[in-house]
Amino acid sequence: MKEKLFTLFLVVLLLITGCSKDTTKTDKKQESNGSQVKIVKVMIKKENSQNFYVVTTANGNDLKYAYYVLKDNKVIKKQLYIQDSYFTYKITEPGDYKVQAFVMDGNGKKVAKYTQTIKMEM
Repeated sequence: MKEKLFTLFLVVLLLITGCSKDTTKTDKKQESNGSQVKIVKVMIKKENSQNFYVVTTANGNDLKYAYYVLKDNKVIKKQLYIQDSYFTYKITEPGDYKVQAFVMDGNGKKVAKYTQTIKMEM
């Protein structure tokens, strides 16, 4: 009789706590490891005396790009998220320019990286 009650108790305990594997933790680990957004390279180049361009190379899924243009270390232009990894800018005055590139994946995960500084003269 005691064995039957003990067995019944174990069955009820398993039903209450659940005997299936909790997949939410492993799914989150796989999602974060498999699809990490990463900026590989951000390159800035002079196109001519008044224009420069930035090319961002990144790894991840469903990527979007945003750019902040800095002149003498102050943000002067913000480009909101776009699908294009190529960005051009026309200067209005000489100075030292750099760009902060942002990359966001389809899950909303964001990373950012600065370009080198270039001197633009008109």
